[in-house]
Order: sequence, then C-alpha cells, then structure tokens
Amino acid sequence: MLAPKWAHDPLSGAGAARHGGRFNPPGMPSLYMSEEFSTAVAEYEQDLGIRPGTLCAYDVKSERIADLTDTSALKALGVDAATSRAPWKHVAFVEKRSPLTWSLCEQLLAENINGIRVPSVQAAGFNLVLWRWNVEGGASAAALDPLGELPTDQSSWGRR
Repeated sequence: MLAPKWAHDPLSGAGAARHGGRFNPPGMPSLYMSEEFSTAVAEYEQDLGIRPGTLCAYDVKSERIADLTDTSALKALGVDAATSRAPWKHVAFVEKRSPLTWSLCEQLLAENINGIRVPSVQAAGFNLVLWRWNVEGGASAAALDPLGELPTDQSSWGRR
C-alpha cells in the first residue's frame, strides 16, 4: 500500500526513510512490500486505522534476500525470532535508542544482503523489505502499472 503522498513514486522508498521503519533507520530509503493484499492493508493501517492508500503490485527479483521466516536462517544470523516483533517504535522514539532491527539491517547490508523476508507483525502474512534495489548488485524492482493509473506527481493530493 502506498500513501497518497508517495503513490507517484512507488520505487522511491522515501516514505520509509522519512521517520524510519521496523527494518530501516531514519534517512535510509526502503521498500516495504507484502506478499498478500490483506497483509499489505494491515501493515499500512497499523495504529492509524482506515486511511486513503493505493494498492500497488511489484515485480521483484533478487538472489540476496535473508529469509527470517526460516529458523535455520535465523540461527545462522544469530537472531532471535522475537527480535523482529519487538516494539521498535517505543525503543526508537520513546527510549531514544536504536532498535535491534536497525542493527540487523546494518549487519545484513554489510554482508551485501539486499533485503529480508519477515513475518508480518500486523497480520498472518509475510513482508519483503528491500534496502538496495535497481542499482548494480541490488535487487530488481518494478511497480506494475500496466494501464498507467498511478499518479505522475503529487498535484492531485495537495492539501487545500
């Protein structure tokens, strides 16, 4: 799900960079995608409830994704499954500390990992988070818009 503000640029990762996300510190562009429509909606709404959004499909190809849904991958990384479910917003914005998930992001980037597949905290599905895409050595990501229906700029969403 894309916030209306970012629907014109579905590959920017700028929305996630603005304040950070579960798996990216502020200032780091990231693409957060869900494998199922219902998971995408639940992730988008989170604590805010129903709000305008644009559902967008993506075509992603990458061989360098850490699958944190796999217990053997978690063990190899030395990561506890509970780490991805920890209350990162409270840690980052109330306690003013760096969440473990941000450290994990930095560790995996140093190992040339392009992103991670993780269980959703909001629904019974899975998410893919990319940190490196459409650059040499990164994942390939394309927003699927065969009819050209995504906006081309923010003008239709401007505040009045």
